[in-house]
Amino acid sequence: MVTVAMGALDAISLTHLQVFTGYMTATVILIAVHLVSAQSILGPGLLAITSYLVGAALGGRLVRRAHSRRRTVADLLMGVGALILAAAAVWWIDMVGRYYVTLVIMAVAMGLQTSATRHAQVTDLTLPAATLLLHGLVHDSRLAGGPARGTWRRLAAIFGLFGGAVLGAWASSRSVPIAIALVGLTITGAGFLLYLRDHPLLERLENVSPL
Repeated sequence: MVTVAMGALDAISLTHLQVFTGYMTATVILIAVHLVSAQSILGPGLLAITSYLVGAALGGRLVRRAHSRRRTVADLLMGVGALILAAAAVWWIDMVGRYYVTLVIMAVAMGLQTSATRHAQVTDLTLPAATLLLHGLVHDSRLAGGPARGTWRRLAAIFGLFGGAVLGAWASSRSVPIAIALVGLTITGAGFLLYLRDHPLLERLENVSPL
């Protein structure tokens, strides 16, 4: 759910804010390319990176609280969902400076979300970047003499990112605030699931070794 949401939100931010709010590598490259081409997005790009780092710093502090791993990740995801829903509301009411306010909120939220996924320590999904997933898929494949472990997990993450980006681009072409809100609800739903302590699919988070 979170991987799909990340793909969707980055598609929305690129389409309507011209920068990525979650994928900072791409934002750095976009700033450089636009500087050379005299079409600078230096201000929005630096604002996105700074806001992302603020979210990462806040997330770093929150994951070091004396709570269980699953509770911490759940709390962070619920907070991320709330922030993204707030960004949807800002865009909806068309307030003054909504571009920058939305950009800041979404980038802070993505910094927090990355802290949550890193803290969860789910293999290949701590930061689901397609480059690492594609490389790992082939590097560990039978073709390369590897054990072929994690193939389906990596494929699921790749298609999750791709599918989320397609859905995000499509939904935002109809309504930007509704598209952002759907992302917020998806992440909130993922956080809520982590509160279901008897759910067998989630119990393993408690058994992962600490960072």
